[in-house]
Order: sequence, then C-alpha cells, then structure tokens
Amino acid sequence: MYQGTAGIFGGVVRAQENELLGDSKVIRPAHFSGGLDLRLWRVLGLIGVGAALSGCVISPTVAATVNGKAITSTALISEVKAITANKAFVKQLEASQQVYGHGRNSSTYDMTFVDEVLNRRISMDIIGNEAQKLGIKLTAQDIALGRVDAEQTFGGASVFDQFSKQYQAQLIKDSSILDAVEASLVHANISLNALRKYYSAHSVQFDNICSSQILVSTQAQANSLYQQLQQGANFAALAKANSGDPNTAPNGGAVGCGTYANYVSALGSQYAAVVKHMVANSIAPPSHLPTGWAIIQVTSRSTLPFDQLTPQIRAAILGTKGQNAITNLLSSGAKQASITVNSQYGHITTSGSASGVAPLSAPAPGILNFFTPSGT
Repeated sequence: MYQGTAGIFGGVVRAQENELLGDSKVIRPAHFSGGLDLRLWRVLGLIGVGAALSGCVISPTVAATVNGKAITSTALISEVKAITANKAFVKQLEASQQVYGHGRNSSTYDMTFVDEVLNRRISMDIIGNEAQKLGIKLTAQDIALGRVDAEQTFGGASVFDQFSKQYQAQLIKDSSILDAVEASLVHANISLNALRKYYSAHSVQFDNICSSQILVSTQAQANSLYQQLQQGANFAALAKANSGDPNTAPNGGAVGCGTYANYVSALGSQYAAVVKHMVANSIAPPSHLPTGWAIIQVTSRSTLPFDQLTPQIRAAILGTKGQNAITNLLSSGAKQASITVNSQYGHITTSGSASGVAPLSAPAPGILNFFTPSGT
C-alpha cells in the first residue's frame, strides 16, 4: 500500500539546512521552519551546556556563569524581549512551541522558551571561548556570510530585518563565530572563493527543480497510467483522478520546487535520485518508492543564484563532520567548564551525552511553568 505525504505537505518540515513549505507547496532553500530547531538555536540548546549544577550561591542578578563570566539576568531578559519583539518571527515560532504563558499576558514567558534562550547563550559562550583558543578573528567576509546564514536561520531576510539592529548584529556575530569555529575544527575552507568554486563544480546540486507525482499502490496501475501519459494524456488530470496522495492530488500532483538536498530531506533519497538529472517537461517511468509506485514529472528546472545559497554550500562543504565537531566541542567544553545557573531559571539536567538548563520540576504555586521578568 502507498502512504501519503501527510506531515510533509500538511505543514512545514525542517531537515537540517532545508525546508518544505507545505501551505504553498514550495520547497525552498532554508530560512525558517516553524520551530527553532536550527543551527543557531535548538541545535545548540539540545547539544547541551552540560555540567553539574554548582553548589555555590549565585547572585540574583546573574542568570548563569560560564568559567566565571556572567550572563546577567538583565541580558537574558533583554534577549528574550528582543526575540519576542519580532512578531513575525514569534508567529512562526509558535507553530511548534509555546512562547508566552497561557492565560497570562505578553510579559510572561514559557519557562522552556526562556531556558532555550539561556542554553543557546551558554553554548555560544563555550563556542566563543574555543574561537579565542583557535585565534579566530572575524573578517568582513566572515560577517557578510554570517549575515546570510543568520537571515535564513531566523525567518528569511524580511523577518530577520524586523529584529532590532542591535540584536541583528548579535545574531550575525553568533553565526559568524559558529561558522568559523566549525570550519576550523574540521580544517575546511569556507571562504567566499571556496564557496564559489564548490558551487561551480556542483551546480546540479543547486538546481531549483519543480516536480509533480502520481502516487498509486500497484505497479500495474502505475504502468497503465504511464502508458496513457506516453500517448498524450494530461498529467494533472490523471493525478487528480488517480493519485492516492491526498495532499498533492487536488493540485494535479504538484509537489513543489527545491534543490536536490531539499528533495532528499523532504521526500527521501529515492525520489531525489529520480528528479536529480531529469530535464524540464519530462516524465520518468514508474519508480518504486517507500510511499508506493510513483510516476514523477519534472515541470521546470533552473539554477538558483549563488547569493541565495551560501549557507547550503557551506553546509555541503562541512558535511556531517562539521556538526559532529560542534557537538563534540560543546560536550567536552561543557564538561570542562565551570557552569552555574540561577535556580530562578531552573537547573542543569543531563540525558545521555546531552545536558542543559531545564525548568524546575516543581514550580512554586501560582508560577506554573511561566517566567515573569522582574519589574513587569
């Protein structure tokens, strides 16, 4: 039996550096995917900031310390407010997590959300310490590339521009440092020239491919429909009448548009392999996919411009080695670091190799799982 693509086309799906926007049926290069499971956010938070909670008393004006360097409560609250001041970004974020306290007002925040911000800032402190050890000094080119990465991570350029200029600068710096440390750890060259060379040598990876499919449960039915298409039948009409995928059939089988990596992330390597080298306006013979038997049509194909793709090219050069290096850095760095956390924000918790700040398991009566900044 075939399986429809519910969960992929019904909403927004994030897979590493790429996303699928189901509401518009468009696979696009990464910018934001409805949740902060991104390099500069939850990726860092979930990797961990692990250490045993220090037994020493921490000042109420300090949210956490990393090797004696304080992250003040004022700085943490300011970052939370800088994030939530961007209403467009919050709207995207709330698709996958709670930001504000339910039943309260906009001056109360979900504790898990606050802890994600704190986790991220502690993680960036660890990465910043490593940058100093490596002697990394950011160049203007690093900053320029970091901006593109930050824009795509935090909602795309139009959403990113709605952050304050000061917070934009912080996010760009975070992105630039993370990129530089990741590249240094795996001895990779991610300079602008290196990105251009990779783009030129692997242009097929960055073609924007639009496709449609007819998904059925048997090979016999697929062969019959394919024969009809070879005789001039209309693809969209056959998809509407015969495709078993409820998400694409009403649109004549239209799947969306994206790069090869987007297709791998959203629909799997087998579907991606079919469309990778197909020319525009061509139809492939039936393919046996995990979802069923599919007849795939590529409706258009064009190469995306380099300037839109620098984060994806960087990710392709670094590969899994880069992410693994950052994971290992945070794991080992957190174990070696002296980290304290103000009990107002929660406690350090460890799960396997990952650890981080978690909300209090038994919040005070009336506080529930919300955080109320002082003075509000």
